[in-house]
Amino acid sequence: MRLMVITTLLLLSFVVQASLIDGIDLRTDKLVQLKISKKKPTVLYFLSAWCPCSQGTFDHLNELQAKYKEIDFVGFHSSVEIPKKDALEYFGKFKIDFPIIQDDKVIYADKYKAVKTPHVFIYGTKGELLFQGGATNSRTVKRAKKFYLRDALEAISKGKEPKIKNAKTIGCYIQR
Repeated sequence: MRLMVITTLLLLSFVVQASLIDGIDLRTDKLVQLKISKKKPTVLYFLSAWCPCSQGTFDHLNELQAKYKEIDFVGFHSSVEIPKKDALEYFGKFKIDFPIIQDDKVIYADKYKAVKTPHVFIYGTKGELLFQGGATNSRTVKRAKKFYLRDALEAISKGKEPKIKNAKTIGCYIQR
C-alpha cells in the first residue's frame, strides 16, 4: 500500500512538473515560471539566434499570436553552443510578443523532441499533441506557399482538429 501511495505521488508530481516551464525569458533577462494552461491550447515554438529561418518568422508569429488570443505562445531558444549573453543580445533586437525561454541545456528540446529551428508543437487543453512540424513549407515566410501553423491554429480556434497534424520541419538542427 505504501509503495502504491509513493508511486501515485511521484506520478502526480511529474504531471504537475510537466505543465510548468521555467527559465530566463530572453526578452527581459528575468527568471519566469509559466504554467501551461488547461483552458487554452499552447503553441511551443523552438527558435535559434543563429538560424536565419528562425528570424524570418518573428513577425509572422506576432501576427498569429495577435489573431489567436485564445491560444498561448511560448518560444524556446534551444542551443548548447550559444551563450545566454549572445542570445539576450540577439532577441533584444526584435519585438517578440511572447516569452522566449533560454534552453541552453536543451531540456525542453529533448522533452518535446524538437529537431530543428524553427520547430513548432501545438498542445490541446487535455495535453494532446494537435500539430507538430514546420510553420510553413519554406525557409522564409515570404516565399511560403503552405502555412501549416496558421492553418492548424485556424482549425483549433473553430473547435476542429487540424487537417495536417505533421509537417516537415525546415531549418537548422538543434545542437545538442
